[in-house]
Amino acid sequence: MIRLACLLALISLVPLVVFIFDLNGATATVFSFVGMPALGLALLIYFVERWRAGGFHEGPGTNQD
Repeated sequence: MIRLACLLALISLVPLVVFIFDLNGATATVFSFVGMPALGLALLIYFVERWRAGGFHEGPGTNQD
C-alpha cells in the first residue's frame, strides 16, 4: 500500500509540472481536480499504513521528557 501511496504522489506531481509551464485555467482545473485529490489520497493511504504498522505510538526508545 505504501507503493500505491508513492505512485499516487507521483501522479499528483504531473499536473503540477504541467501547470507550472502552462499557466491557464484548463491546467489549473486539471491540477485542482486530479492533482490535489491524488495527493490527498496518497497522504491518507500513507498515514493509515504507518498507523497500522505502529509508527505513531509511544514505546521504548521514545523521548518522553
